[in-house]
Amino acid sequence: MDLPGSRNKLRLSLAVGLLLLLAPVAASAQMVDLGLAYVQSSGLPTMDIRQIAVSIIRCLLGLAGFILVLQILKGGFLLMTQGYLAEGREEAIETIKNGIIGFIIIGVSSSFTDYIVRTVADAAGMVITNYL
Repeated sequence: MDLPGSRNKLRLSLAVGLLLLLAPVAASAQMVDLGLAYVQSSGLPTMDIRQIAVSIIRCLLGLAGFILVLQILKGGFLLMTQGYLAEGREEAIETIKNGIIGFIIIGVSSSFTDYIVRTVADAAGMVITNYL
């Protein structure tokens, strides 16, 4: 026993189902221009954003290390030139001490960050080479 209009509902539902099944195929057939060819020809970097962040972190750590080397050299210069004065000697030793403490802090933080990133990457199944 057929209900009135049940054939039309069945036909409509089959048509909608077939349309939903074929819609992704029709959408994937279209080529979408994302502008990547223009980016590659313009000379902009095509690196992943994570690699860019890692490069920035490396540059900042290198800059901080360079500044700390200059601070230690300044302390050594002060120690050589004002070593005979008590207050000059204390300032020079304090400058050298602060530079060495800064190196220790940068080394520990770099190692800790490297460990955390590698652990998270291993847990996620990612392969990371040369993070820091």
